[in-house]
Amino acid sequence: MNKEKLEKAILKYTGVAAALLGGNAVKGQVIYTDIPDTTLDENGEFYDFNIDLDTSGVVDFRITQLVDSTRFMINGVVIQDIGTASNEVAGIDYGNYNYPFKLNLGDTIGDGHQVFKGLGQNNLGYMAFEVLDTTYPNSNFAGGVTDGFLGLRFRGDFDDTIRTFYGWIRLDVAADLKSVTIKDFAYQSQFDSSITAGQGAQIGLQENIREQAELTQRGMELFIRLPEYFTAGGKLEILNMSGQLIREEDFEGREHHYPLGDLPKGVLVAVLTTNGQQNSKKIVVY
Repeated sequence: MNKEKLEKAILKYTGVAAALLGGNAVKGQVIYTDIPDTTLDENGEFYDFNIDLDTSGVVDFRITQLVDSTRFMINGVVIQDIGTASNEVAGIDYGNYNYPFKLNLGDTIGDGHQVFKGLGQNNLGYMAFEVLDTTYPNSNFAGGVTDGFLGLRFRGDFDDTIRTFYGWIRLDVAADLKSVTIKDFAYQSQFDSSITAGQGAQIGLQENIREQAELTQRGMELFIRLPEYFTAGGKLEILNMSGQLIREEDFEGREHHYPLGDLPKGVLVAVLTTNGQQNSKKIVVY
């Protein structure tokens, strides 16, 4: 595959959230913003994750906490697109609901690496959600998460042209789903260029990288390997690029070989869920 020629540029960052809550540091072309850990624990309390690339003052994403909301006792955390550029979150959609992926430190965020179905236009992304103590089964952040990442795809103005950029936000979700803590975030200032979850963050976060499950395509087989400290087994899902589930299977053991020959030809996404992690990988069936 020919490498796409990308014009090198560093964009100015003037986000409202950065100005009010903390400073940022440029590391290469990744613009990183550290903020005091900000916890939302009241019903309807929200936090604007604001990447204002074109200095327009338009908020791109909003995270909202729900606590015993309405007579149905709804608890959970949702994210929505506040801007006008159809911003998206890495994830999947089932029926009429969108579910952001819980990404792990080091996961790649960009076209060809993630499916961006976790947030629909004028819709909500259900990070964690329960009604009358019944949790939505596809909410990746349900049950509590520490240092989970959201993968973001958003639009910004560059030389009077709307371009696509990628970023991440790191957060914790309480086990009872009644609070969320936003920690920091970053974006790749080079348009159309991917970023990895945690990239650009302080050294302390990078030192926390642990060995993760591996997904590797070799020819027409997909190989899964789990680290020794993992509990053996997990679930593998195959999705098309629209986020539709094509196949699903549970497996046991630390290694698993999955044949790809009988899947639809083209580009698909393999999603591995194991040990509280969810990893995804683009696969090509030919």
